[in-house]
Amino acid sequence: MTPGTAKAKVRATEKQAVDWLRENGYPYAERRRLVGSEDQGDVTGMPGICVEVKSAAAWKPVQWLRETRVEMENSRSAVGFVMARPKGGTNVNDWVIMMHPDTLLSLLTDAGWCVKPTSLCKIVSDAEENCTLARGHLSVCAFQTKIF
Repeated sequence: MTPGTAKAKVRATEKQAVDWLRENGYPYAERRRLVGSEDQGDVTGMPGICVEVKSAAAWKPVQWLRETRVEMENSRSAVGFVMARPKGGTNVNDWVIMMHPDTLLSLLTDAGWCVKPTSLCKIVSDAEENCTLARGHLSVCAFQTKIF
């Protein structure tokens, strides 16, 4: 593939990602032009969100996630993810989304899907029996509990 063809493929993939984001609730999403040496991701118009778009024959998820972490810091974004187009993946719904585990947990917690455990949190039941939530390990109790 010639350099011109590779750049055209990158632009086309980024445009496809932006079009999908616009169609799905981010009307201000647009391709970001590289500004200076501190890359801030491939998509702008989504404050607090860093998006890295990839289309490559050779998949390098660890490298891509490292890039995304740096770009999140450069763009001061709380959330960042990679939109990776697999070979032949013409429909964005068939692409792969990758993010760091801490980003995923943060999103799930903010959405109310999980409770962040504290270092040492004591849970006491209405019957004054104790359960302990210690460093992420919960002893399951078969009675009503309240957290204090």
